[in-house]
Amino acid sequence: MNTSDRDFCLQAIAYLKVVAPDGGPVFNFTAEDSPVLIDIGHGLLVGYIVDMGTHFSYVQQRHLVASEVTQDELHKKAVQNLASLAEVDTKVQQHGNIYVVLMGGNFEASLILLSEFWTEWYSQLAPNNFVAAFPARDILAFTDSSNEQGITELKELCSRCSTDVDHPLTTQIFSYVSGSWQPHG
Repeated sequence: MNTSDRDFCLQAIAYLKVVAPDGGPVFNFTAEDSPVLIDIGHGLLVGYIVDMGTHFSYVQQRHLVASEVTQDELHKKAVQNLASLAEVDTKVQQHGNIYVVLMGGNFEASLILLSEFWTEWYSQLAPNNFVAAFPARDILAFTDSSNEQGITELKELCSRCSTDVDHPLTTQIFSYVSGSWQPHG
């Protein structure tokens, strides 16, 4: 076991990604250089990144092999690390009929991976369940599922963000149903 690879893996933060759209850039990695990704459905993926100070570095398959960390262990630790960041850095502000989440510009959308964010921390803001938009890595907004005007505002947000955003994700809005995110409507 390589201790430095183990330390690297255990510093990882869960990071929301999307499946590359048809015609999008495709990278050919060797199996060992492939980033570790988990498909969570509906075109959404979880990757794992480590903050190197000046940039982020993806956890690759070779890191898992050298560290003897399993993919499940990596995922659990990376979600815990995201939760630790969120507890310190997250602010939720109302804007019209929606709530906007601020967390420093890199992990806002990744917060959909934290069940406690939705079931404990902010559950009072959407007693009828959440509908959320996360069109880019640094944009997360939500409303209560019974708030039709809020849902309209989320759709408008996605429409405005459909072009010219860094690190785009999806223009689909999602509903939080029984602990998982499903396309809304």
